[in-house]
Amino acid sequence: MLFEEVKLHTARLEEIKHFYRDTLGLKVTSDSDSSFTLQIGCTRMIFVHSETVHEPFYHFAWMIPKNRFQEAKAWAAARVELSTQDGEDETFSENWNSHSLYFEDPAGNILELIAHHNTHHKSERPFSAEDLLQVCEVGLVSEDVLSTVGELARMGLNRWRAISKTFAPVGDVSGLFIVVKKERIWFFSEQKAQRFPLEVVVQGVGRLQFG
Repeated sequence: MLFEEVKLHTARLEEIKHFYRDTLGLKVTSDSDSSFTLQIGCTRMIFVHSETVHEPFYHFAWMIPKNRFQEAKAWAAARVELSTQDGEDETFSENWNSHSLYFEDPAGNILELIAHHNTHHKSERPFSAEDLLQVCEVGLVSEDVLSTVGELARMGLNRWRAISKTFAPVGDVSGLFIVVKKERIWFFSEQKAQRFPLEVVVQGVGRLQFG
């Protein structure tokens, strides 16, 4: 599953534009008073200013080359404070065969850099922002996780690995909805999951709107 576009709302448009452009060094491909766009590999990320939604925040992940996790960690740590859990600032998932690190932007969005070691994505050059391959996870908050999983299945999007009543990855390693129950604490965060307007374009499925 490929996220071609991800559109998120923010109450802090200028702050996060400065963060992504000047702190992380990402290229802003489109800019206006009400929105800006980043190109994260093959995914367009659009942040839209919202005055009606109170302090929206989301979880999303950027895929990185499978052999560049430590280089990506050094790149991120030079620019932001990495989030920690149980005293650790990275995690390895045996089930997913992946390494991840987390940090937050000024709006409270929970970003993850993830290296999936079962993919073919490799790089032999020094890590830079150009090695952010795509948005490969988008958090989808639900009052009823299993019902939402069923709705996605009817669109042809099936669960990936084990699921529960509070957590369910849907899609595949290239693109996953991380369906979580409202109020569940996000991994490597103290924030409780909340529902906010979310719009994505999934290759082969089309535009989907939630929240």
